[in-house]
Amino acid sequence: MKNINKLFALSVFAFLIPILSFCQGTNVNFSISEKVNQDSLRNIDILLKKAVDNQWIAGAVALVAVDGEIVYENAFGYKNIAQNKAMKTNDIFRMASMTKPITSIAILKLYEDGKLDFKDPVSKYIPEFSNPQILVDVNPADSSYTTRSASREVTIHDLLTHTSGISYGFADTLMNKIYAKEGIIDLTTLKPIMLEESIAKLGKLPLKHEPGEKFTYGLSIDVLGRVVEVASGQSFDQYLLENIFDPLGMDDTRFYFDDEAQAERLTTMYANTRSEPLVEFPENPNRGLSGFFPIKGAKTYFSGGAGLSSTAQDYFKFCQMVLNDGELNGIRILQKETVAFAKNNQIGEIRMGRDHFTYGYQVVPEDGDLRFGRIPGKISWGGAFQTTFWIDPARNSVAMLLTQMYPSYHQQKLYGPFEQMVNGAFEAEN
Repeated sequence: MKNINKLFALSVFAFLIPILSFCQGTNVNFSISEKVNQDSLRNIDILLKKAVDNQWIAGAVALVAVDGEIVYENAFGYKNIAQNKAMKTNDIFRMASMTKPITSIAILKLYEDGKLDFKDPVSKYIPEFSNPQILVDVNPADSSYTTRSASREVTIHDLLTHTSGISYGFADTLMNKIYAKEGIIDLTTLKPIMLEESIAKLGKLPLKHEPGEKFTYGLSIDVLGRVVEVASGQSFDQYLLENIFDPLGMDDTRFYFDDEAQAERLTTMYANTRSEPLVEFPENPNRGLSGFFPIKGAKTYFSGGAGLSSTAQDYFKFCQMVLNDGELNGIRILQKETVAFAKNNQIGEIRMGRDHFTYGYQVVPEDGDLRFGRIPGKISWGGAFQTTFWIDPARNSVAMLLTQMYPSYHQQKLYGPFEQMVNGAFEAEN
């Protein structure tokens, strides 16, 4: 993993970054809002410059919007350290699980169009999900396993709320053995694999628990990507393009990029290691993780749970549409009633930590996690490559922080303080 070029680049970076951090501001954008204290928002600059200086991250883009107006937007550090490329506010990030809310909105649109129902069994669209089995035991020697029959089939609702019993291989030791043996894709791939192929194999594998029993984060939303294809009669990428991206003007949000100008704006993925704070992400295509994604490879697999890349501006448009109850700039994606329904808790008494979950988002209840100045009703999610966002209906605001780190040892040094600073800007004004 170490080499002379990387060590040299990092040493030069360590020498130059205090000077360059001081000069950051060419990408900054502040707009006046009566609701927020601009001086408080500028504390974000201090936080993210410190993160770059300390090599917690290579670079970042942060955005805050209130009443549909961007009140803070800035870029910090580097898109690529070795190439001395400064981060810009229009640079493209691998969004990983921030893909999931977009896939969920696609399902809601198909529901409105009468193409599916939340109560439908998944087997109606993907026959391999009929007669589901619950995992009982796994033999670590050969990955063979025993099962029992589930009490009912997995539904669209179960997938939307991660209560299906479908897990992630990388997050589950037992399921990882089964998934690896069958070649199930957790995140992304450079190989010429189709969504239909991978999801069909997944449908034949056992569930972790009874559908609806509890919250288990996993490949449920990837399954929904395939449901979109079957219900709509279109490829998943084309459906999103025609029904969400083009109408909202999300021109930089795609599964893959062929355009050289867009590829040039893709941020480099970095990783923390025991010996070095920042190294370019080590290639391991067999695990479905590659720094070449999404600009190289076969470009055939459309992961509804982790495959999209986007910019802060593009993802803001999507979030603002949700905050506006389905409409942006006169373009209606969903009916108000549908979005309002999907902002509310959909998992009953089941908890995700202290919070609930709805169709695509974690949602904060009255007795939920109210740290960092949160208000009940906030909906949010994040991605494995250290991207995060939230929509705050009470403050009529959207905020996001985008970096590219996997793994990262410093995420909590960024997320909590960033959220406190954004929410503190409202408190300081009031």
